[in-house]
Amino acid sequence: MESANNTILSFDLGTTATKIGLFSVDGKPICIQSQEQKVITPSPGRSEQDALKTWETIGELTSRIHDAHSLDNVSAISLSIQRGSVVPLDDEGNPLTDIIVWMDRRGLPQKRWLENKIGLEAYHEISGHGISHITGISKLLWLQRKAKEIWDQATVVAPPQTLFLYWLGCKDLVCDLSLGTYLFPFNIEKKEWSQKISNLAQFPLKKLPDLVSATQVVGNLSAKAADHLGLKAGIPIVAGGGDGQCAAVGSGVVEPGLCMINIGTAAGVQVYLQELKKDPEHIINTAAHVDPCAWEMEGHTQASGAVLRWFRDEFGLVEKEYSLRSSHDVFDLLIDETKHVPPGSEELIFLPTFNGSTAPVFNANLRGVLSGLTLSHTREHIIHAVLEGISMEIRWLLNAITESGVSIDKIRLVGGGSKNTCWNQIHADILGQGVETISVSDSALAGAAMCGSVGIGASENLQEAAQKFITVKQTVEPDTDRARLYDGVFERYQELFMILNERYFIDEYNDAN
Repeated sequence: MESANNTILSFDLGTTATKIGLFSVDGKPICIQSQEQKVITPSPGRSEQDALKTWETIGELTSRIHDAHSLDNVSAISLSIQRGSVVPLDDEGNPLTDIIVWMDRRGLPQKRWLENKIGLEAYHEISGHGISHITGISKLLWLQRKAKEIWDQATVVAPPQTLFLYWLGCKDLVCDLSLGTYLFPFNIEKKEWSQKISNLAQFPLKKLPDLVSATQVVGNLSAKAADHLGLKAGIPIVAGGGDGQCAAVGSGVVEPGLCMINIGTAAGVQVYLQELKKDPEHIINTAAHVDPCAWEMEGHTQASGAVLRWFRDEFGLVEKEYSLRSSHDVFDLLIDETKHVPPGSEELIFLPTFNGSTAPVFNANLRGVLSGLTLSHTREHIIHAVLEGISMEIRWLLNAITESGVSIDKIRLVGGGSKNTCWNQIHADILGQGVETISVSDSALAGAAMCGSVGIGASENLQEAAQKFITVKQTVEPDTDRARLYDGVFERYQELFMILNERYFIDEYNDAN
């Protein structure tokens, strides 16, 4: 077992930010550095990222940590990576294009083809997933059918994990199960690429990377990568996994009955499954976990924190200016202004579906709505309704998961949306259940470090790692009276959603190239 003086370096390579965390092997966060990550939009519907720029950023962030803390005792490097993103690699592991990011819509015609060829229910029954442009398969099929020159040069088409592991020193082109399940459909029962869907889609499985466990040592830091990062060569590289699964592990959701709500740009609701279970409505995803002995079930919003950020940028100029002159967080300033607004925001209902809805009702064409405005409403009412609407959407996701037969006994809030006590109380009141926050809100970084801990033998499994890495910071219980009032508000929220779901339509394929 590694010495408690040793450390683990974890990378969280996300959509909007690159983060690096230094943790002791006994779970203490030592230093976290981050930098915004740019998404390139070369044409409508296309979203890409420059892998070389991300690699440069990794070096810069590691250097920042090195300026304050010794990196001489790093005993493992592990990754957390955005899911559903794709990059074609040649036989030397070099990227043939920029990373095609999960939100990219160029594969929408291939998504439609899959729906007609395989069918939504059959696809979900095999893979545990719905057919969505968010996962990798539509992008894989686009490369195969619409970018023949790139396709012919590609040895594998892989998640970004494969590329960055290779650049770190992994000699094989691999990805872990948790990212693989969002790249190409699995036989979810066996946790392997689905031969059946491969045959139906006429997609060759030889173009996919080899599958490994998230807690597996897959190589050692090369001399070239060590020079770039300012580290010693030979450090074990642990695969790590998808940012959603890493975030759940990093919030301590490693046992049945526990649920993570991760409120970032979007929101993810995820539960831990010891045994395979699939949504009978074929909406909520079941996927392979970073825990090799488990699965996970999850649903997502498409805009949560992004909606609050939009309000800040468009209507929070006073708070932004004050925040720059003081130590106050601008989101705290906005949220704290709503403390005296009653539950239900005086009959205002807000739908945060700015980017459509994927669960529990799929409609990529929905747009955000504020309903019920009168002349007596104030700016504070609107902010409060925005907070409530985000929490209402999360409640609906939770209900869909429990209706599939999964019990939820305890909820952990992580991400930027878990940092304000006032909003946490709204979450608890709307969900009708106590919520917990944890000490390290960057849970994907912590989860990747936990994978590293298991990989080098510092922890026997992720459950043991959780005992070291996870500390509950605060528990917020619901107010009984407010929770009862919110039951009625939730019914009105669902009614408004379904009315718009039936009437609001824009052709989702009109921006696909």
